[in-house]
Amino acid sequence: MLGALFGIFIFGETAGKIDTFWNSTYMGRFILPDWLGLSTGVVVLLVVIMALLMFWGAEVLERKFGDQKNKKIQRWQLFGAGAMILMALIVMAVGQPTPMDLWEKMAPEKQVLLDERQVQIHPGELLDLIYNNDIKLQMLDVRKEADYNLFHLKDAKLVDMNNLKAMAEKLLDMPDNTVVVLMSNDEIRATEAWKILIALHVPNVYILEGGINNWLDVFGHEGHEKCKTEAVAGTQGKLRHIFFAALGSNHESAEPEKEHLHFKLEYTPKVKLQKKVRKQGGCS
Repeated sequence: MLGALFGIFIFGETAGKIDTFWNSTYMGRFILPDWLGLSTGVVVLLVVIMALLMFWGAEVLERKFGDQKNKKIQRWQLFGAGAMILMALIVMAVGQPTPMDLWEKMAPEKQVLLDERQVQIHPGELLDLIYNNDIKLQMLDVRKEADYNLFHLKDAKLVDMNNLKAMAEKLLDMPDNTVVVLMSNDEIRATEAWKILIALHVPNVYILEGGINNWLDVFGHEGHEKCKTEAVAGTQGKLRHIFFAALGSNHESAEPEKEHLHFKLEYTPKVKLQKKVRKQGGCS
């Protein structure tokens, strides 16, 4: 039994060192379920089974080579093993709450921010943030890759909606002056992404008002005059601007000059920095 406990201790110490190394070097907090690509419940069950196998192996070795050759496994040990497996099965059945499960609990408090449009920022305010050296700006583009390749803001990162939980871990490790701005063609996908990041306790998250469509309405682009007559209008989630080549951020409107800030751009600033609430532990 002592051998099994020692083995579990060594395993925990090694895992902790790997976690610390990964945290400081690559991508923030990294836990076994992320590494193995399994749910937390499955990982808990596997760890329990591994621990019991180590315990059983230690008992076998003690009976074979030690002075306890006639020792039998006690009934309480069998009950204990069964209880551990049962608890692991319960954890696996219940599972971890998804970000949207967490959002449902927060919605009564946070939905008002969306409804009162307190987190949708004007393209002019985003441009101000781009040139603000006191802000560590993270622009996350949650559109489909095809639209992103056609046009995106300079330094905006393409993020798959399914990877937002991993992105949240990175954002939580960033300085308190980090501001996150989500963008999609309009506001639909960006709003869903906002809910996920808010549910995962990421602070200072905002949405580009009207999305990329509104950005291009404000700052225009080469051939912009044709968009009013040829682009498909009224389709939710679609890019309503025409580009004849996929140039990504190689457009003037991907990073407008700072002078635009003082040229007929009237808006109400909404960004207010909030400090992170740092949490301990590996579960949300």
